[in-house]
Amino acid sequence: MRFLFMLRTYLRILRITWRVYGFSPAFFTWLLVEPTMKILTALTLALDHLFFPGFRKVKVERPIFIIGHPRSGTTFLHHLLTQHEEAAPFHTWHLFFPALTARALFRPLVKALIKKGKGEVMPEWTGHRMALDKTEEEEMLFLHNYDTNFITIGMLSFDERTYPALQYHDRQPREARLRSMRFLDGCFRRHLYSTGKSRIIAQTHFSTFRLKTMLEFYPDARFIFIMRSPHHVVPSFLSLLHNSIEFRWGIKQIRPELLQRYNEHRFQGMVDLYRYFYEMDTHGELPPDRVMVLPYDLLRNDLHNALARIMGFTGLPTSEGLQRAIRAQGEKQGTYQRKHKVKELAEFGLSRERISQAFAFVFERYGMEDKGEE
Repeated sequence: MRFLFMLRTYLRILRITWRVYGFSPAFFTWLLVEPTMKILTALTLALDHLFFPGFRKVKVERPIFIIGHPRSGTTFLHHLLTQHEEAAPFHTWHLFFPALTARALFRPLVKALIKKGKGEVMPEWTGHRMALDKTEEEEMLFLHNYDTNFITIGMLSFDERTYPALQYHDRQPREARLRSMRFLDGCFRRHLYSTGKSRIIAQTHFSTFRLKTMLEFYPDARFIFIMRSPHHVVPSFLSLLHNSIEFRWGIKQIRPELLQRYNEHRFQGMVDLYRYFYEMDTHGELPPDRVMVLPYDLLRNDLHNALARIMGFTGLPTSEGLQRAIRAQGEKQGTYQRKHKVKELAEFGLSRERISQAFAFVFERYGMEDKGEE
C-alpha cells in the first residue's frame, strides 16, 4: 500500500516538474536520480540487518522534538541543544544516507568533497545554509518514504490541499502512521548506534501535523513548539522558498500565474500548521508536561531564561558543552545581522492585513501583539 502511494506521488512529481520546467536538470534529476536513490536506500537499510545488527538493540529514550513553523527559531534552538554531549545530531549527509551500510560506502566520497571545499549543499544567501558536514533537520528523513510536507513545499509544488495525506499525517490510517514512525525510529536507532550517543534531539517542524501520533509512539518524548509572530514568519519563509527555487532550478522560467498559485498554497499551508497546533491546544490534547509552547521573543531576548525553562521541561542534564555554546551565543545575540534578504509581502501577493485576519486566532490565543518584528 505504501509503495503504491509513493509511486503515485512520484509520478505526480514528474508530471508537475515536466509541466513547469520541461526538459531540464530538474526533470532529469527526478526521472533518474530520485528512483536510483530510493532503491539504494531500501537496499542498504535491509543490508544493515546483516552488517550492523547491533542497532536493533538500541532504544530511543526521552527524545526531544523541536516543532513549530519554519523560520520560527527552530534551527537556532536545534543547533544549540545538539551541542549537548549526549545529543546525536544528524549532519546533512547522514540524512541523505540513513542506512549505516550506505554511510560506510559513501563516507570516503563525502570526506573528499568536504576536504576539497565542495560540501556546501545550499548557500547562505538563500536564508538557510546547508552543508554535508553541518547539523540539519531530521524532518528530512521522511523524504525517504514520501511522508512529509517537504514534498509539497519543495518538489510537488503548486498544489497542496488535493494531497492531504502529505500534510495531515495524523489523519492517515493508523497502520500507515505507525509504519512511518517505525521507519523514523529505525533511523534514530541506527544513528545512536553509529555515534555512541544516547539522546535524540530532533528538529521536525512539519511533524506538527503528526503530533498526536508522535505523542503516542514516544510516550517519554518532550515537544517544544516555538511560537513566533506570523507577521515575521510569512515573508521570511516565502523568501526562503523563492531563494531555494532560484538556487536549485531557477525561478524566472516559472510562469507568473503558477508562481502566484504556489505562493497562495504556501500561505494556506502556513495557516494550516498554526491552526492544527492551536486546535490541539484548545481541545486539551497537548499534555502540559510533554508539550511546551516557547515564545520566540523569549528565545531571542532572554536566552538564558529560555534555556533554563527548556532544561527543566526536558530533563536534559547540565552539560559543559551546552553551557559553552550558550555563553558564545549570548555574546553574538546582540550583534547578529541577517545575511539574506527578506522580500516584501507585495512580492508574494500578500498584505499585512491579510496576515492579521488569517492568523487572528494565533494573536488572540498566545498573547502576541498583532505587529511585525523589528
